[in-house]
Amino acid sequence: MYRKLTIILTTVAVAFGVSVTAAADTTPEDAADYRAAIMTALRGHLVAASMTMRGLVDDNGQIANHAHGIANSAAEFGNIFQEGSNVGESEALPVIWEEPEDFAAAITKLQDAAAAFVEAADSGDAAAIGGAFRNLGGSCRGCHDRFRVAHD
Repeated sequence: MYRKLTIILTTVAVAFGVSVTAAADTTPEDAADYRAAIMTALRGHLVAASMTMRGLVDDNGQIANHAHGIANSAAEFGNIFQEGSNVGESEALPVIWEEPEDFAAAITKLQDAAAAFVEAADSGDAAAIGGAFRNLGGSCRGCHDRFRVAHD
């Protein structure tokens, strides 16, 4: 019994040590790639939710799943804009790192809007879902307008 417990605890300790070491060795390129992956996941859930909200596809009970996916992606935003990770073909503007308090406030607004969308989606109330989705879109636009390269 104690041998199994020792093996399990040792395995967990080694895995934790490796994950902490791996995080410490993240290159700017890897951080940028991770950010792109999170943004791609977020975009996928937003597009799918938007198509559902506009009646282009049947809901089939998936709007809540997309809401949770959006909230999960938004939860990562505090971790995906590491200092020095603005490399390659990034759309992130330097103002993110120059004005971190303002960017943190924008992240909080997104996370709050995503949480409200989850709550509305889980309730099944169509009016609440629509309002929460519009507010979520506003939080996305607010961040993109100030912290992302403009698109024509």
